[in-house]
Amino acid sequence: MTQDKSKKLKEDKTMIFSTIAAIATPAGRGGIGIVRISGPQSFSIGLNLFKPHRKSNESTLCLRFPYKTHRFYFGHFHDYHQNTPIDEVLIVFMKTPLTYTREDVVEIHGHGGYQALKSILKAVLDAGAVLAEPGEFTKRAYLNGRIDLTQAEAVINLINARSNLSREIAFSQITGSLRKCILDIRKLLIDMMTRIQAEIDFPDEIPVSINRDMLFSEIHNRVVTPIQNLIKNHDQYYFLNEGIQTVIIGAPNVGKSSLMNCLSRKEKSIVTSYPGTTRDLIEEHVQFIGFPMVLTDTAGLHDSKDPVEILGIDKALAKIQKADLVLFVLQAGHPLTENELRISKLIMNKHVILVFNKIDLLAEYREIDLPETLTGFKSVFISALKNTGMDSLKTIIENVISQKIEGFHDSLLPNIRHKNLLEKSMASLLRLSEGLLSGISTDLLVLDLNDAIIQLGQIFGENTPPDILDQIFKDFCIGK
Repeated sequence: MTQDKSKKLKEDKTMIFSTIAAIATPAGRGGIGIVRISGPQSFSIGLNLFKPHRKSNESTLCLRFPYKTHRFYFGHFHDYHQNTPIDEVLIVFMKTPLTYTREDVVEIHGHGGYQALKSILKAVLDAGAVLAEPGEFTKRAYLNGRIDLTQAEAVINLINARSNLSREIAFSQITGSLRKCILDIRKLLIDMMTRIQAEIDFPDEIPVSINRDMLFSEIHNRVVTPIQNLIKNHDQYYFLNEGIQTVIIGAPNVGKSSLMNCLSRKEKSIVTSYPGTTRDLIEEHVQFIGFPMVLTDTAGLHDSKDPVEILGIDKALAKIQKADLVLFVLQAGHPLTENELRISKLIMNKHVILVFNKIDLLAEYREIDLPETLTGFKSVFISALKNTGMDSLKTIIENVISQKIEGFHDSLLPNIRHKNLLEKSMASLLRLSEGLLSGISTDLLVLDLNDAIIQLGQIFGENTPPDILDQIFKDFCIGK
């Protein structure tokens, strides 16, 4: 273990013995706001600062700790230094281990104004707590063994869920569905390694050597295929968390920005009669049939010597490569230009909707010839300026989304970290399979088998490097 990693692990252990606090509700005004405390000093801080409206007469209470766990009490929360009331609150004391962090936890439910919550938090910090880092409450839940790493990551997915399906998947993973799947696969590999290792260590006591053909079949059917399905789930349905990446492209001045404004229902993009107004990517998050979409307006694609335009065009081209859906805007009734023919070759393998804009300028409809690169794509005729044909375009987009998610009911949706570890384990398993068929020695088989087991273990947090943990929890909000 490197010195840095050793130092980080010591810091994590020290962290568990400190008492942390943070505002656990979003910033802004509201009826209720919550300050959360976790750690060994939680109860003493709460007892010191909270004054009940009236003393309890419950016979089960003792003088040392006059409150029942997991029960709300009404009273005033006081400033630490001046002992003056700050707010009228409900407070709940929650005794370990039946808490979110598996530590003693206190929650103060006060009024939701910023100043009230800030004053409560200041009193708690003055009394000895330290301000929590982003995600530190969930990190403690993980370090204290209440949840594994997949469940911790599912917490942030649940908070950030942009559709009902992504919420269902996140909640399923919080309850341990992905963990169980990975554990079952890993247990199979551990059982295989035990059998192989026994043959290596006790050759005289193992009457029958391992049947390599049977082992190959078992690995393929019970390990490789489930892992491939998990990777496929990520590749096909990652948009449930990230949003469907939809890019609006076309030549300058065909109405891309007007279309962006119509779809987002905001004046997001500047619209003028001058070509080349949009020089950078402009993004907006919208919803279609309850699913998130990231809509991107791009610079007009054309030959340019302007260095700023060139940068915008390069960004647009890079965005096209990652797009799930491309809205290719063309001027209705006008044959494609050489520039638009070049654009068509860039998107021939993408999912494309042809959007023929500016039908309000046509005296009559004139059909145009399309190159082979664009035949077979759905098309729609609109006027973004007059908001004509937008319902038809939205219907086509909704059909695309419906087809994309049709039949997907699997709650096992790995994130990008899981996918990378699954692919590494797959590489080890493929080497193992080749070794089984080629007849390499069993001690070399064990090495590849062990590599696969280690990679799968890191998915739910076994031997996960501290810097990876930091990367995971830094994306959380403070207070969670």
